[in-house]
Amino acid sequence: MKVRYEHLIPAPYQKVVDAYRSTEFYEQKQKNSGAISVEIERAEERPDGSFHMVARVSEPSRMPSFLRKSDVDHYTDDTVLDPQASTLTWKITPDQMAEVFLLSGLIEFADLGEQTRVTFNVELRVKIPLVGKKAEKIGLQQSEKESEKQAAFLKQWVADH
Repeated sequence: MKVRYEHLIPAPYQKVVDAYRSTEFYEQKQKNSGAISVEIERAEERPDGSFHMVARVSEPSRMPSFLRKSDVDHYTDDTVLDPQASTLTWKITPDQMAEVFLLSGLIEFADLGEQTRVTFNVELRVKIPLVGKKAEKIGLQQSEKESEKQAAFLKQWVADH
């Protein structure tokens, strides 16, 4: 299942993109969303101008209780910011159930002068017979709240920095 959420950020395009290029922004954004721990394993500027980051994150489990194996989720977040394409792609790989759980997305940035439209595209697939679709619906409902929380954090970040 896929969903899409748009938010207007009252900041110029470059300031918004620069926030997503910052490991400090990433760490604080994750903690603002409830992360217990965030460890940046790799952060590198690529010759083509893109920025690649891999992080290990632990947070209270967001899995529905009927699927939960632990109260804490541990996962790898692999992101690529491509300013030329005005996108950031991300993929979450959980430590448990990675073969049945796919969470990925694309953030699109649109320059509107003094504002930037940030569009969150989220895809969630749970490959478990009988309960997968229910888990997807629950997860995508959470993604709407999460995109709102991330947009609010981004607005505050660009205002403060």
